[in-house]
Amino acid sequence: MKECPECGSEKIVKNAILKDLGPNVGAEYTLRVCVDQKPDAFIFKQRVHSGVRAEVCGECGYLQPFATEPRDLWTAYQTSLSDVE
Repeated sequence: MKECPECGSEKIVKNAILKDLGPNVGAEYTLRVCVDQKPDAFIFKQRVHSGVRAEVCGECGYLQPFATEPRDLWTAYQTSLSDVE
């Protein structure tokens, strides 16, 4: 984004990394977004992952996440729709 949709600021932090704290002290995990190609399967769901990057407004804090591999997620999603019986 070139400017914040909330406040109009041009102070945009690009490619921020979204992390979560794990259950162990000091453990950090990078967030991912996932789509199951076979969501109704009992165990072999054929999960497709994508990393996540974000843009953050340096003025108001508005956060906009983006998948790094959107085409892979779209393909997996289309496969999941065709797998419905």
